[in-house]
Amino acid sequence: MRFTARASRNVAVGVCLAVAAVLLPTAAIASSGSSSLPRAGACRGASTEAWLGLPGNGAAGTILYEIQISNIGHSTCTLHGYPGVSELNIHGNQVGKPASHSGAKPLVTVKPGGTAHFVLTYHEAGAICLHPVHGAVLRVFPPGQFHSQLVELALPQCPGKSIMSVDAVHPGTGIPFFSLH
Repeated sequence: MRFTARASRNVAVGVCLAVAAVLLPTAAIASSGSSSLPRAGACRGASTEAWLGLPGNGAAGTILYEIQISNIGHSTCTLHGYPGVSELNIHGNQVGKPASHSGAKPLVTVKPGGTAHFVLTYHEAGAICLHPVHGAVLRVFPPGQFHSQLVELALPQCPGKSIMSVDAVHPGTGIPFFSLH
């Protein structure tokens, strides 16, 4: 069978129309699916509450605490990165240096009523310095927030030294003695 130029053009046009008929609906479905999904914004201070998961777990001069961050708002939100953590004295002044941080930084999505957590590692001040300073309350800045929250946890600190460290926020409630990272 011999194709003429006109027949070849007709076949080419038909193939192009068939490909377009398959690709256009696929592209429309893909684009409508991704744009219709709501994206959760960063958790705001008014919609989060930091609190201590008791008890701490420790050995050999180190205590690990699970610090919880609950979404008390009405919308799903996200946390990403490290919290800022330091200890304050009874006068509200920072004692010791803020907690250091390390580890991977996953993006954590927290539904309303849900909780995320991070692990605070505390090295006992009496084992590190001669004259520890009394702390009264833990000051916590959840990741991405600029207003602190107070968590009732009095930890003696070493002047001029950081004896605490934190990891990044993790999904779910931290369960003492079980979910320590």
